[in-house]
Amino acid sequence: MRKVKIFSVFMSIILLCSTLLPSVSVSAAFTPKFALHSEGVYMVNLDTDIVIVSKNADKKLTPASTTKIMTALVALENIKDFDAKVVVNSTATDEFWSGNPNYEGPSTADIRSGQENVTYWDCLYALMVCSACEAGNILAVNIAGSIPDFVAMMNAKAAEIGCTGTHFANTHGLYSEDNYTTARDLYLITRYAMDNYPGFMTICSTTDYKMPANSANPDGYTIHTTNHLMVDGSYYYEGVEGVKTGSINEYYEYKDGAWDTANPKKGSMALVTTCKKKGSDGRGYRYMIVTLGAPYYDENGDKSNYSFKDHIALYDWAFSEFVYTNIVKMNEQVTQVDVKHGKDVDKVGICAAEDYYTLLEKSLNKTTVSQNVKLYSERVPIQAPQNKGYEVGELELKLNDETLATVKLITESDLELDTNAFYMEKIGQVVANPLFKWLCVLVGVELVLLIVTHYMKQSFRRKVEAMNRRRRINMNSPKKRKY
Repeated sequence: MRKVKIFSVFMSIILLCSTLLPSVSVSAAFTPKFALHSEGVYMVNLDTDIVIVSKNADKKLTPASTTKIMTALVALENIKDFDAKVVVNSTATDEFWSGNPNYEGPSTADIRSGQENVTYWDCLYALMVCSACEAGNILAVNIAGSIPDFVAMMNAKAAEIGCTGTHFANTHGLYSEDNYTTARDLYLITRYAMDNYPGFMTICSTTDYKMPANSANPDGYTIHTTNHLMVDGSYYYEGVEGVKTGSINEYYEYKDGAWDTANPKKGSMALVTTCKKKGSDGRGYRYMIVTLGAPYYDENGDKSNYSFKDHIALYDWAFSEFVYTNIVKMNEQVTQVDVKHGKDVDKVGICAAEDYYTLLEKSLNKTTVSQNVKLYSERVPIQAPQNKGYEVGELELKLNDETLATVKLITESDLELDTNAFYMEKIGQVVANPLFKWLCVLVGVELVLLIVTHYMKQSFRRKVEAMNRRRRINMNSPKKRKY
């Protein structure tokens, strides 16, 4: 019993010391091998959100009539009855004859002041198909009550979407120093409209639209798209779904309180398109391209059409060269890490938790994408036991110093605990703990005290027993008589 008591005290100390010890959620840009005329370019694969080209993506440039993309977006969010008739008054049309030479000669759909048979649908199609400037103002007056109030809604929406280099000064995009955007921002605006309003692309992809009759056209008339990539001709491109063109041939600066009409400035062209068709691997792909700041005139002084040329060159390159490539396979071992207290194992394979694909040019292979293993320091080495699929880190995939994605890294097998090794280490940790030494001293003192006390009790008992024996002997001995 005494031994059992001493062992219990020792194990209590071990457990006490053990408790006192320390316990153990994408982008990349490629460089085309040909010159681009546009000053700002942003091209994105819409299937994967991978950025294919980014050139001066955050530079503030003139959007021209691509401004109307935001006009259409705000209108789509606020129109309650698209078949309702709109009010067409001089407030919407007189702006183009207000003395600002930059507003003279705008593209229109010939919607006339006082016309009473025009619907919201008509205005939206006129705005996006033939780039009708008066349609933007008509929508603004009918939706917000005034053009300035509607423009304020446009700027508020741009901020909400996340645009950081955009400010609108009008609904139509005719030149104004305060009307600017970036290629990246215009992508965000267009993508938002596409993702939230399916009717947006229906309108933008329309090549011809029948307008209601007016005094000049008693039988009605048809407007036509300004996007030559969608219609037969030298710039037609299969698969293009139109969004919006924009162009300013020249503009004037306002100096010293007057318009400097003697020195016109050369304008620029803008274009936003999407295109969907099969790539060289037979798989279907869809892209969006935003270009800003293409020169309006070529070296001969003729209209350049550089926007169309840039889009055609970029689409040819993307559909012929880019293929969907598997970079990392699910359950493919990436590395191995140490295992602590594993039964019959001291390392375990670490693998990707999922497949990862990305777009690469055919001339590249998956080794072009660098792989950087990042292990969670607090989880490595792995303490057994653990089930298969235990997350221990991330695999960072980078291309051209741009992070494509991060993939979770997990264990590829179960890990059993080696109980003998586990408890031997615990005992070793306890023995190495200074507190254990002090407790051993205390136990030693207690044991000495127990032994001394036991000895003293035994000695005292023997003395008592001896005295009792002598007393009994004396009591039983015959007494001598005195004579």
